[in-house]
Amino acid sequence: MRVVIAGSGRLGSGLATVLSKDGNDVAVVDRPMDRRRLGASFDGLTIEGTPIDQEVLERAGLRKAELFVAATSDDNVNAAAVQAAKGFFHVPRAIARFMDPERAVFYKKLGVDAVCPTTTGLNQILDFIRTGDFSSLETIVDPDIICVRPRLEWMGMSPINLAMPSDRRVIGLVRGETVYGRDEGQTIRQSDSLLIARRGR
Repeated sequence: MRVVIAGSGRLGSGLATVLSKDGNDVAVVDRPMDRRRLGASFDGLTIEGTPIDQEVLERAGLRKAELFVAATSDDNVNAAAVQAAKGFFHVPRAIARFMDPERAVFYKKLGVDAVCPTTTGLNQILDFIRTGDFSSLETIVDPDIICVRPRLEWMGMSPINLAMPSDRRVIGLVRGETVYGRDEGQTIRQSDSLLIARRGR
């Protein structure tokens, strides 16, 4: 898979290193380029340039890429880059990192896949404060299965009736310490969580 990553900081370099070791064709675009973080073992392409410059993205091979990741330290650059990747270069899959939670929500509403480490960290700290305990799972997380809190418009609905993206399906409902199958007759409550899997699982 050809992957183009905007940003050579901790996140961008970490992703580039792992994806390259997995056998993917990886290109990293940034200015300035932090080759020290990428390390001597990184055998992908590095392009010194602004990640929102069309010519720079062309040189990185974005037109043939299957995945684009906007992971610079600037939310504005990430927003512009991911929109260019989707709208101009027609990359099938693109995701952006936003430090501002409100901006992440805004772009998600526009159909941009977004991740916000600020929100993730906030939730983990609140969990520690509320429960008095925090433990990191020493295991491999399966990215094909996620657990999400339900939206307000899902309240009272059956998990089996929820509209999901074409590549996802609801497989269960978690209530307290009990896991129910999607077709066990439960209706969604505010305190529930939903298990969502990638189709084919």
